[in-house]
Amino acid sequence: MQCKAVAREAAALGADTLFIEPDALDRGVPLSMLDGRIFYRGEPVDDLRGFYLRSIPSPYVPALERDDELVLYEDWFTTFMHTRERASYFVAWLLQLAHRGATLVNAPHAASVMQYKPFQLHALRSLGAQVPRTLISNDPAAIRAFHAEVKDVIFKPIMGGAITRVLDDEALERLEAVTASPVIFQERAPGEDLRIMLVGEEIVSAVAIDTPEQHLDFRADPIYSGGGASYREVALPEPVRRFCREAARACGLTFAGLDIKHQGDAWVFLELNSSPIYLDVELKLGHPISRAIARHVVEGARGQK
Repeated sequence: MQCKAVAREAAALGADTLFIEPDALDRGVPLSMLDGRIFYRGEPVDDLRGFYLRSIPSPYVPALERDDELVLYEDWFTTFMHTRERASYFVAWLLQLAHRGATLVNAPHAASVMQYKPFQLHALRSLGAQVPRTLISNDPAAIRAFHAEVKDVIFKPIMGGAITRVLDDEALERLEAVTASPVIFQERAPGEDLRIMLVGEEIVSAVAIDTPEQHLDFRADPIYSGGGASYREVALPEPVRRFCREAARACGLTFAGLDIKHQGDAWVFLELNSSPIYLDVELKLGHPISRAIARHVVEGARGQK
């Protein structure tokens, strides 16, 4: 839906648009590279000069739930290899476009870096932004010591894919499970959840996310996931606006969604998202996010002539 919204805005600016479905290769839609030339549905698309990238389909291992456990499909390896090759094709095409000087929002190398939350925290911390106290570790002893000092601790995976949880007594008893891979542990930041949308140097949306109940992770609220959340516009102090711009720039992002916890004078930066979900905010508050993305892509493309 977001891609179509950006395409409509680009068309309103007089641009010719092409919508590439994210599941095109899954469905066998013809895509070809012939000596560096790109063909989509049999037609050449070498003249693409601007591209809004919603997401790159990631490799995955298919599984189903059986008796409260995840069980792999018998043909999981075949499916995984197919999805890996599809992702490789799309990334190669996007890198080729970037190499030719096309305007990409966001470029695949910047978008991929954003999967690595420790780097985001490093970038924010290096700019002087306030971030939660953080331990990234697979060492149960270090985690227990961190919890004893900080007290109120949450945890989440390094690459995402799961909601944030509290490091309570039950979780502390299962810490031996983390030895297989590091996990992010952070001091819980109190306050309201803010989502900031930035395109280029322009902050096009800054809202507080309101749900009937306060959740550790607002994404876990069925009201939010069902599209029933409400949003309030918030005014950002200039230092916070500057941090948003500098953080996106440091991470190579043209379009970024920033998550901030706000309480009183505290503005705590949690993370950046290179492909944030924003359409619900746009529809409910009229914030011109799709228009700002389309304008950046179209103006960048036209500047290549």
